Amino acid sequence: MPLHPDLEAFLELATLAEEDGRPPMCEMSPAQARESYDQSTLALDGVGPDLPVEDIAFQARDGATLRARLYRGVATAAPLPTLLYFHGGGYVVGGLDSHDALCRAIALRTPCAVLAVDYRLAPEHKFPTAFHDAEDAAAWLLAHGGSHGLDTTRVAFGGDSVGGTLATALTLAAREARRQQPLLQLLLYPCTSIRQDSASHQRYARGHLLEQRTLQWMFDHYLRRDEDRQDWRFAPLAAQDLSGLAPAHIVLAEYDPLVDEGKAYAQRLQAAGVRTQLDVHEGMVHDFARLSQVVEEADTLRTAIARTLADAFCPPAVSAAPITPASIGAWVFHAHPDGHPLEVRLDGARLTVGPQASKEGASQWALREQADSLRLEWPGDSVTEPEEPHLLAAIEAAFVRHPGHGLLLLQVPASRIARLVDAGAASEASGSRPAIVSREAFWQLPRVWQRNPREPFAQRYTMSQGKRHPLRPAKPSGTVYRRHIPWLSQTLTLDAVDIERDLPAFNRWMNDPVVAHFWEEQGDLARHRAYLEAIAADPRVTGLVGRLDGEAFGYFEVYWAKEDRIAPFCDAGDHDRGWHALIGEPRLRGKPFLTAWMPSVSHYLFLDDCRTQRIVIEPRADNHKMIKSLGRCGYAHVKEFDFPHKRAMLGVLLRERFFGEALWIPQGESSISPTSAKGAELPIEDTPCKSMT
Repeated sequence: MPLHPDLEAFLELATLAEEDGRPPMCEMSPAQARESYDQSTLALDGVGPDLPVEDIAFQARDGATLRARLYRGVATAAPLPTLLYFHGGGYVVGGLDSHDALCRAIALRTPCAVLAVDYRLAPEHKFPTAFHDAEDAAAWLLAHGGSHGLDTTRVAFGGDSVGGTLATALTLAAREARRQQPLLQLLLYPCTSIRQDSASHQRYARGHLLEQRTLQWMFDHYLRRDEDRQDWRFAPLAAQDLSGLAPAHIVLAEYDPLVDEGKAYAQRLQAAGVRTQLDVHEGMVHDFARLSQVVEEADTLRTAIARTLADAFCPPAVSAAPITPASIGAWVFHAHPDGHPLEVRLDGARLTVGPQASKEGASQWALREQADSLRLEWPGDSVTEPEEPHLLAAIEAAFVRHPGHGLLLLQVPASRIARLVDAGAASEASGSRPAIVSREAFWQLPRVWQRNPREPFAQRYTMSQGKRHPLRPAKPSGTVYRRHIPWLSQTLTLDAVDIERDLPAFNRWMNDPVVAHFWEEQGDLARHRAYLEAIAADPRVTGLVGRLDGEAFGYFEVYWAKEDRIAPFCDAGDHDRGWHALIGEPRLRGKPFLTAWMPSVSHYLFLDDCRTQRIVIEPRADNHKMIKSLGRCGYAHVKEFDFPHKRAMLGVLLRERFFGEALWIPQGESSISPTSAKGAELPIEDTPCKSMT
């Protein structure tokens, strides 16, 4: 496919900068190149999520002190499996800071720790110093990882570019020395060839980020002599035998000079009997994993990496051993049907549902994914029936774990699915045929995500401000919605605003310069108290605070569209809803969080009243990021129109589309791209905007 348009624009800017006199890397000194590389990191990859980080120092074989950085994405007392990660940079540039955001993102999304190694760079340290440092880091992890809360029996080696070279060479060295193999070698566009003379090196020699002249400049600094190219520690394709290595996941970019040698290495591994997964990302260039502020494919890759690592670190189920909440290595999900906090653990095909932080009262299930079906089974020889909340939690977890399936075959006592059948979420079992649960219908059951959901309010009409509309129910209080977000390993809640509790955070958010730019509501506590009191007194609007694992991150105003000023522009129905939002915590902005909160707000509004068929929103027409984000989350861009104070874009999300297309699952590019959003920046991120600004 063609080069991704956002990358094309980015590369054009780089070309213009060089034409304006900025020297290419290959004309810089190593010190200048490092400074330039590090300075560009923030613009290209932003700031990663906030999570626990530990700085580590250890000794290399020659007595030098090396640095490493340990990232933990989950808080647990159990030892964590570890990804030993080596950064790219051609052995000359790069370090812990250049790959910090990438390592943070991987650690956050995967139930593992990431140990990033700051190996020494050339030309100060020639070949094979970087490889020796990598070996010494692996030895340190094996010897000392346990004292840092790491499970040294579950380790993966990974890296990008020459970091991928180090990771796979380290795997080869472990085989040669008869040391323990890693569970996985994760190789992002690795350098593997003796010579850089393949067709892709010629095809993409200039203008595709990694250039032939830069690559040769780097290797000239690193190698002592030309004979070093024949050493498999530099060029893994030089190894005579690739058998007996750990499974490999190789990620390549279509427009990368290294793509051909990456494919050749994958073929050699497969021919040697090594289980190898090869993913070539179309339209991408070298180093795209670090370009999250340029192209959203970087975020897609990070999610895929997290899944691959989770699968590698999950040990096979042992049928004779009971699975308890204390088990490690299992996929963990939290559910809250009818307000019951339950933990779901999937270890192989064994699925366990039980109270959170307790071993008592757990139920055991079997979840199997077959060729084209997903099956959840309650043990046939059981003398008891599953509790209904356990059943709901198991179904939700099954769909979340296997997002590609819209139907679930359910083998469970008929009496337990009666309510699902009555609600239209499941078909009745017949003979040996199991019941079938529809994901589209199941996700419309309020009780799975709400405690004591209210019945639809009786329809009676009233007049307010000259508008005839249904009388609205009393505003909710407490937590109105709760959903576990698997890619964040956190639970998102929407809570009705409590002014005394939420005023300090609301005041701080409103005075954040980025938020103030859109909302224009900065002021002191008294002003913001009056603002929230006005919202509380307005029957058409409800204020909500979003939280992740209890930490407040944003404010949402949800409203009935028929009573709102948007009504004339969207022909509002009786039960259409709308919302405005701000994300107040900067570290909780960005696509992983947006894909959690935006669909959750939509989901809550559809659950709140089963008669709601549309959700409308009206961001400023020039707010390209918000419009792009809405498109990803299913909002059709209908038209532009004029309010007295702004030109707005009308976005509409249909109930049928939200549930039919499972839009709570992060989506790719929207199929609808309005002309007003042409040229919108990527990646899509949650601009802390008020849609009525």
